[in-house]
Amino acid sequence: MAHERLIVKDASPSDADMIDVIGAPLADAWTELRRFLVETYEIEPLLQYGGKRYGWNVQHRKGGRPLCEMYPEHGSFTAMVVLGKKELDQAIERLETFGLLVRQRLVDTPRHPDGCWLYIQVTDPQTCQQDVQDIEQLILIKRKPPRRK
Repeated sequence: MAHERLIVKDASPSDADMIDVIGAPLADAWTELRRFLVETYEIEPLLQYGGKRYGWNVQHRKGGRPLCEMYPEHGSFTAMVVLGKKELDQAIERLETFGLLVRQRLVDTPRHPDGCWLYIQVTDPQTCQQDVQDIEQLILIKRKPPRRK
């Protein structure tokens, strides 16, 4: 199965394990997105097991609220960003500024009264840098970074 997640509960993966599973050059995009989240929002990521369906993921939370969850997969990774209704409206207003993958997710993802859960699977080495930049923009829409002292 392509893009299989790490689902063995008793095998907690290290950062090196996750990078190895994702593989080059997508591992560089994974590392860049993680770096952006940690440095921009001054947070410590949390490794968590999400069950057999979702497997291991890296959660990035600020103030107890999720900013982005990242799921390592064989040959790819998925970033999950939850946008509230207001944030979703802002992202839709800027739809044309995003690359094809994020535009498709913004249009195709089912809506709920309070927003939507965007699962963005980064699979293409040719567009992975654009995809990560777009995910970063969605996160910035979701929550402004803290002011630097």
